[in-house]
Order: sequence, then structure tokens, then C-alpha cells
Amino acid sequence: MKKERAGKTNILLESGTNELEIVEFSVGSNSYGINVAKVKEIIRYPESVAAVPDRHPSLEGISNIRGKVIPIINLPKHLGVPDEIDRASSYVIISEFNRSTVGFRVNSVARIHRLSWKQMEAPSGMISSDSGCVTAIVKFEKSMLLLLDFEKITADINPATGLNPDTEITVDAPDLAVDRASKHILLVEDSVPIQKIIANNLKKAGYRVSTASDGQKAWDKLNSIINDETFRAIEDHYSLIISDIEMPQMDGLHLIKNIKGTEQLKSIPCIVFSSLIGSEMAEKCRAVGADSQITKPEMARLVEIVDNFTLQNTG
Repeated sequence: MKKERAGKTNILLESGTNELEIVEFSVGSNSYGINVAKVKEIIRYPESVAAVPDRHPSLEGISNIRGKVIPIINLPKHLGVPDEIDRASSYVIISEFNRSTVGFRVNSVARIHRLSWKQMEAPSGMISSDSGCVTAIVKFEKSMLLLLDFEKITADINPATGLNPDTEITVDAPDLAVDRASKHILLVEDSVPIQKIIANNLKKAGYRVSTASDGQKAWDKLNSIINDETFRAIEDHYSLIISDIEMPQMDGLHLIKNIKGTEQLKSIPCIVFSSLIGSEMAEKCRAVGADSQITKPEMARLVEIVDNFTLQNTG
């Protein structure tokens, strides 16, 4: 099955449908998935891969692919799966996220599935932890596949590419802490570690923060507020919403589309915070009504952006 340069051919063009496309691939005897939005192309294993001195055990090496030096991660090794496929018979999924390009070696590539986020189940029990790399589970009639956290896998190998608990958000105006204390932010993020990092830094800046682990939970929370007989204005409850894009049950774009399409909610500013932000995804964010978007490497600017929306009438 020829997969070269197959990454973007069927990508969803409409925004806020709560649908996504997943590339199914295999590592060992298991089936896994990656969001097409993260895939630049899929190629046969390169003829030349150079080893890097003192590299992480999961980093197979680097390769010059179409004029760009790209690190190749040995996904079977990183997942602790027996690597029984010859390299020459393997594929490499070239991925782009967080403004970086990384290749992941896999055994084979099967097909592309078009799915709803409602078909995704959040991992639970022993496979759900701060250190786990499974973000969602897709169940089919006779099989299932695991959606992997490629950002975490990359950060495990090179911590500089990811967020960590010591990440500090720049706060240029500490004197505004009193004003921030009157503002309540709803943070929608399915990754527990990232949720903690964002919430802790916003709280250090002075903001009050509540969280929801996916778009559906956030949407239910907002609906319970506006359907209460005492409801007057959403600003009495939340000043701003920050949302990731990729989440089980309801993604961030569909959540924001719902918010901006609801009379009682449309005035609340919505910021998208995601590793997927690029020119194409930024346009999709604007199409659903997002007021701003920021990629995870720009996290240090988050308080500044939030201030622009919540404190613009202060002083």
C-alpha cells in the first residue's frame, strides 16, 4: 500500500464538526493512531539514517528528508514492543507539531479513519497516568486502536520540546494581581500534566481557575450555568475560556463553535492553546469564532494574552 506523501490529502476542511481523521498504523501486534492534522507525510524508511552520539535510546538517528534534517524516533523501542520488522520494510510517519518536525518509525501503515471525537474514550485505570502516552482509545466492532501522545513521546526524548512542571509563564505586570483575582478562567485540557502547568501558572499570576478534562464536560458545565433560573450573564461566572483542540468526546473547535453560537455565551473570549497551531489550523480557529490562538511553545506569553482580554477595561 503506497503511503508516500499521503498525509494531507484527505484532511478535513470544515471547522468545528467534532470530527477528525486518524492514520492507523501498527507497532508489533498492536494498532495505534495519529491525528492526520499532525502528519506531514508517510514514507518508506530512508536509505540513510545517521546515528547521533550520546543519543537517547529511542532516537534512531537523523535523516536528510527533502532537504531537511529530521530526527527519527524508534517507536517500537520507545513503547517497549519487540521490533521484529526489518528497517527497510518499515515506514516513517513525518509529523509536525509544536513548530517542530519529527519522524516516527512504525512497522506498517493500514488506513485512514474518519471518526467523531465522541467515539474516543479517555484512558482510565492503569493506562491513565501523568507518565502515560495514550491519550484516547477508539473501539471498533472487532478491534481497537490507541491514540498516542506524540508530544509527550518527543518530550520524553528531548525535554526541551515539551512543557514541564517548572515551566514559568512570564508575568510582566504583577501589580495587576488584584484585578486578576476578580477574573475566573475555565481551562479545558485533557492532558493532566499540561492542565496542571497552565492552571498553576495562571493562579500564580492571580487568576482564579477551574478545569474541565474535555470539551463535552466544559459544554455541560456551561449549559448547567445558563439553564439555571438565577442566570444573568456568563461574565458573572467566567471571564475567559482556554481550550485545547484534541480531546475525547468533544474537541476544542466544536466547543468554541457551540459557545459562539449560543446567545448567552457568545460574549466570552475563547483562546485556543494547542500544539497544532499553524497557518491552516489558525484559520480553522478563526472560522469557529476563537478570539485568539497560541501554540504550546509560546506558553510564556499566555498571561499576557489573557490579560489583553480580561483586563482591557482595567484602570
